Amino acid sequence: MIRFRRYTILFVVAFVAVGFSQQRVIAQDLDPRLVNYDISGQIRFADRTKAEERREKLVRFIWEHGLPKTRPVVTTLPGIPEELAPVKAELIAKVDLYTIEVSLMAFFSRAYVAYPKLQPANKARLAIVHAGHMGETHEQGLELGLKDTIERLLENGFIVAAMQMPLVNWNKDANGILPNGTSFEIANRSVAGHDELFAKVEPSIGALIMAFFLEPVVQVTNELLTRHPENSGLVMVGLSGGGWTTHFSAALDPRITLSVPVAGALPLYARPFSRGSKGDSEQEYPPILREDDSNNDGVLDKAVGACSWLEIFALGGIGPSGKRKQVQVINFDDSCCFNGPVYQTYSESLSKKVAEIGTGEWQVYVDRTHQSHLISTKTLDEVLMPMLEQLK
Repeated sequence: MIRFRRYTILFVVAFVAVGFSQQRVIAQDLDPRLVNYDISGQIRFADRTKAEERREKLVRFIWEHGLPKTRPVVTTLPGIPEELAPVKAELIAKVDLYTIEVSLMAFFSRAYVAYPKLQPANKARLAIVHAGHMGETHEQGLELGLKDTIERLLENGFIVAAMQMPLVNWNKDANGILPNGTSFEIANRSVAGHDELFAKVEPSIGALIMAFFLEPVVQVTNELLTRHPENSGLVMVGLSGGGWTTHFSAALDPRITLSVPVAGALPLYARPFSRGSKGDSEQEYPPILREDDSNNDGVLDKAVGACSWLEIFALGGIGPSGKRKQVQVINFDDSCCFNGPVYQTYSESLSKKVAEIGTGEWQVYVDRTHQSHLISTKTLDEVLMPMLEQLK
């Protein structure tokens, strides 16, 4: 995800995957400074009420009036668009194009919503698959397990919204008008374009900058749930920048019932200890995500922004009522980023914290079957498919 460019998938001898009950790596694999790391300074809620207050603080930090209620413009396409050409055509009944304007700033994103040939008889099954920074061609954009994820969902009767980050692949719009009437134009694409967007636009609009990344998901959710109020729940899966978006979106919006962010984020304190895990303006935006080193030992240990990464992780699994679940997938030997044993510093403690709050579930799943930046078959088999059973 960080500074991601298309990677050649290596042919490697597969390692044995690590399941939920086998996620421990010996402590000495951790940098000594992280052994016995205490997450208490990173979590500022201890019950459901305080958790929901933190969620609302995060929402209103980005959107002053709360989650947007706006919806996309919807067009039913005459066939399967080239953007979804990698997906098996025999699984798709029709495709809608959702055109999303971000916070009335004349900046547009697109989502392609594929309807399955085989639909459930009772409740609609809804999913968002977010490809993040993946690829500058449509084939690249749905590589690395994303195509397989969409096909698994279609095969199981899900209506699937395929999404990308701004300035990536089919999201080519690069112009907008700020609330003060000033026009802006972004010259770069992908990560470089995101950094340029922050540099040019954030000084004028502050944390609303995050809406360029997150509001498309909110609007797609609004439209899907309006069209299918009888739904059984909304699933979101994302890879890399799409994993980042999944973490944030599930934290902001409890209508996302089940979420699987893959190789998308680590807490700021952990990133220096995980190869390749630094960079991207949206990943480290200080007003929201800042962490301080309260005891001057060289390791960040205190949340001081609007919502720490560990709070965002937890909120992805906490619901105002009823059950929610998030499984963060760590590719242990990921060739890009968010790899290695640093997850040990928070996984058990955070899972316990969410369980104590009592309205959801949060877990880490460690995938050792590959050395690439992707959603593996093992993750689909052992994480996504069992979660889908909860929506039947």
